[in-house]
Amino acid sequence: MARLSEDTRSFVLTGHGGSGKTTLAEAVLFDNGNISRMGRTETGNTVSDFSAEEQKRQISIGASLMTLERAGKTLFMLDAPGFADFTGEMSAAIRVADTTVILVDAVGGVEVQTNRAWDCAKENESPVVFCVSRIDRENANFDAVLADIKEQFTRSALPVFLPIGSSGVVDVLKGRAYVYTADGSGKFTEQDVPADMAEAAAKAKEALVEAAVEMDDDLMEKYLEGAAVSDGDLKRVLRAAIVKRRVMPVLACSAAMNVGVHQFLDFVVDYFPSPIDRGPVKAQKGEETVEVEAGAPFSALCFKVMVDPFVGKLSFIRVYSGSLSSEGASIYNVKKGEEERLSSFRFITGKDGKDVKEVIAGDIVAIPKLQSTKVGHTLALKSGAQWLFPHIEFPAPVYSVAVVAKSRADEDKLGGAIARTLEEDRSLTFEKNAETRDNILSGMGDMHIDIVLAKMKERYGVELDVRTPQVPYRETIKKTAEAQGKHKKQSGGHGQYGDVSIRYIPLERGAGFEFVDKIVGGAVPKNYIPAVEKGLREYMVKGPLAGFPVVDFKAELYYGSYHDVDSSEMSFKLATRLSFKKGIMDASPVLLEPIMNAAVTVPDKYMGDVMGDFNSRRGRIMGTESHGHLQVVKAQVPLAEMFRYAIVLRSMTSGQGSFSMEYSHYEEVPGDIAKKVIAAHKQEEEEE
Repeated sequence: MARLSEDTRSFVLTGHGGSGKTTLAEAVLFDNGNISRMGRTETGNTVSDFSAEEQKRQISIGASLMTLERAGKTLFMLDAPGFADFTGEMSAAIRVADTTVILVDAVGGVEVQTNRAWDCAKENESPVVFCVSRIDRENANFDAVLADIKEQFTRSALPVFLPIGSSGVVDVLKGRAYVYTADGSGKFTEQDVPADMAEAAAKAKEALVEAAVEMDDDLMEKYLEGAAVSDGDLKRVLRAAIVKRRVMPVLACSAAMNVGVHQFLDFVVDYFPSPIDRGPVKAQKGEETVEVEAGAPFSALCFKVMVDPFVGKLSFIRVYSGSLSSEGASIYNVKKGEEERLSSFRFITGKDGKDVKEVIAGDIVAIPKLQSTKVGHTLALKSGAQWLFPHIEFPAPVYSVAVVAKSRADEDKLGGAIARTLEEDRSLTFEKNAETRDNILSGMGDMHIDIVLAKMKERYGVELDVRTPQVPYRETIKKTAEAQGKHKKQSGGHGQYGDVSIRYIPLERGAGFEFVDKIVGGAVPKNYIPAVEKGLREYMVKGPLAGFPVVDFKAELYYGSYHDVDSSEMSFKLATRLSFKKGIMDASPVLLEPIMNAAVTVPDKYMGDVMGDFNSRRGRIMGTESHGHLQVVKAQVPLAEMFRYAIVLRSMTSGQGSFSMEYSHYEEVPGDIAKKVIAAHKQEEEEE
């Protein structure tokens, strides 16, 4: 029997690190009969954390996909990492799943990465379901966490499950209680709602019904007149309310004790939206924005690329429209304008795959051995869809290291290894800094970079040393100065003669460089003036103060002299150099350093520590924002002080803080620090 898109459910498990996402994924697979025993992150034998680094560190590093069948529905479950270093994987998974499940720890409540998951779901207009996890823990408090969710995120968070201590859940929609055995087997008995919970359950159901019937005017009118809402009608309007983010159901479970997981799965089947429920997806066709319906010709988005040691490159796609058979077919990369041979589609569960011949709208599958396809590329049939889905937004890197190949052989292999690594991990960047000549590898934190370097050594045999990058300082001037530069050389035959007088004038910060020809009366012939400007542009790359580029000044060529025979372009360039070195040094040169805008999100209790630390880093606090018991501290701070901040912040906040950072502007370096930088530069020059 052919599969239908309306029978497809896709969802991503998100939340703060340690909130139980991988354990819930494991319990789902166990209770659904996909695995015979539950693995544990501590023992490194879970289905979704299958890489060597994940098993070693006991955390999720990449978003992993699991495919299962339940009650005639195909479920695609993504387990996304919860640590800030791997936020990019979470962003990509939220983008392609039809529902975002945000796990919130029953003791810890809303934490930093809970906010990140919420913000990402909001940006993608994704339906959200909250799951209060780990209800078996001592001091677990469902009501307090629910209040926390309502205060920080939305009043539309309405409980569907109420925990019976740590031993079961009440499904308020069905009006039934499910009490579990304490052995983790997932076995339960269905019972009446406990008497002491009857009133709370009734109130919770009433709130859900009232919110849901607003999706249907006729049904709402009947409900207000006192008519009962049938189970079929309630299911229809509640799912519609979830799709429109008018209701955000709150569930409860203990994945480790396997409590409430069966009810979680039944709720997925009954109430999570299908691709048809989600409606059309926006795409770009030329200059026009189009809406892609599930019934349109085949189109898909690549959201993840993974290198499998056994099968090679796997491209993970979400199918948004149409259907496609793998038999004898090729697939067209709309972004690249290239066609590729299609070998097979694979339903993936962890590291294992099962070949399927056809995919339909809503499927999330892997395709082996596509060569040109990268994350964010739209795939289609050459004769069909020609639209492009929007790019997946990845967070900007916040931690950088300079990488140095350990040997010549490593250096030769570096380019290829970096290219393949960047293709797989879109939250990484790599650049050769023209000013400092450093090879800069940037990611989301020191753990992220450590893992990337370990993978490159394991897969490609490339060993790299790392060090703190050099700061791309710049030089500028603070006052106007004039300087003559005269180059005169006689060595038999034609000599060399060039003479220029140049005025050096400071410009406002960020203005760059301006050259002005103020020669009158032909003191410098017109044909030599371009050589003066060219010389200045060459020499300003390495300033006389400390060898950094000179910026934000105007050079006015106002006088000079020449020789009919001995003058040449080279002579005038050399004369310009003499003028430049003297003129800049006479114009009160200073060092400039890059200043970054930083935003740090931490729980209340760490706010004072963060602000004090910024002050010690020469930072300026620009303001704070409150998000419940989380605070966002905004500051401007020199880049020189921020290279190891990811490590410091993790230590200072016990891993509960996160930050983002972007370039703001250049500012003058304080005198005492500038002296040290200049002295270090002079020492380097002497050693060379």
